[in-house]
Amino acid sequence: MAERLLAALLQQALWMSVSVVLLAGLRPLLLRRLGAGLTYACWLLLPALLLVPALPRPAQEPLPLVLQAAVGAAAPAGLPALPAPPASQAPIWLALWLAGTALTGAVQAHRQWRLARWGERLPSGASPALVGLWRPRVVLPMDFEQRFVPEQRELILAHEQVHRERHDNLWNLLACALAALHWWNPLAWWAWRRLQADQELACDAAVLAARPGSQTLYTQALLSAHGLTTHGAPLASRWTSSHPLIERIAMLKHPRPLNRRQASALLAAGLSACSLAYAVEAESPHAARYVEIRLQLDIEGQPTMKPVMISELGAASSLSFDQAGEPLSAWKLKMTVTQGSDGHLVATTEAGAGIPARPVGGLHRQLDAEQPLQLTLRRGDGGPALQMQRQIRLLPADFKLPQ
Repeated sequence: MAERLLAALLQQALWMSVSVVLLAGLRPLLLRRLGAGLTYACWLLLPALLLVPALPRPAQEPLPLVLQAAVGAAAPAGLPALPAPPASQAPIWLALWLAGTALTGAVQAHRQWRLARWGERLPSGASPALVGLWRPRVVLPMDFEQRFVPEQRELILAHEQVHRERHDNLWNLLACALAALHWWNPLAWWAWRRLQADQELACDAAVLAARPGSQTLYTQALLSAHGLTTHGAPLASRWTSSHPLIERIAMLKHPRPLNRRQASALLAAGLSACSLAYAVEAESPHAARYVEIRLQLDIEGQPTMKPVMISELGAASSLSFDQAGEPLSAWKLKMTVTQGSDGHLVATTEAGAGIPARPVGGLHRQLDAEQPLQLTLRRGDGGPALQMQRQIRLLPADFKLPQ
């Protein structure tokens, strides 16, 4: 369980890192050719790409490997003790990962709480912001009326209204959650800051597109806001940002808001990217886990065979044998080992006897498959009974089948 969850998180971290590097490389071209609105929208596709590793993959036909001793080979009375598998470090690493996530989340929650304490007015020198998720509200600093002229105040409020209409605080929360989950990855934090910066550029473009003659006034408002303190609360979209002021003012000369045609094209491109990523993910080989099944098989107390089977976890392994010279005593065993959500192995055994084989003893299930099991299977026709001893262990994650 811990190993699978840790592997999924690492795989998601890899997908995120590749996506962030790709977007970072394309960002200058996107800003120059398509504008701030489309560039910001590209960041919103990132969470969809990160869900690809979690999607169900097409079922693959299992290829179990069965190694067995010769029929009739003598076997000792008991099975040798299996060596204890090495202790996995996955639970420790997973606990550290989740502890870092919890600590990061607590820090962000504290920042949000500190911002909420101010109520409707922020201290002088703070940046105006849209705060909240379900019912976001615009909070203004106490010196808002003194710092900005009425026309500038109107533009700033229009800027915050664009944040509200686009539900930017929801995207900020999602970006914060991803950064907290991948707290150790600097690319996650860089992507969050870049998303917020491009979010401001996109709002600037939308405001100026609705007010074509306000570019000079908007530039003056940005200059007046230079030096205002910002807050790091995740559920807040602020007027000022850490974005370089020169670049932000330069982008005002080319306001290109995201129109419906561009949004449709971006959505189609995003769906295509997700489909391609899913296809690559489905075709890529995934590390299979294997179990070792050791059996001691006796017919009427006579040692018959001692097979060792290496099978893929979740795949069925079959074994057929008979007592020399007695075809009616033919037996067929089918064993499947799976792993429960609690990490314990679950073994299922189906047995058949005779030619053709008829079910014997029904279905045998052992919840704790790591423990030795002894059972006797009796045939309905009165034929020889089969005594079976079984030991199962999960092989290390780096185990590979022999070529």
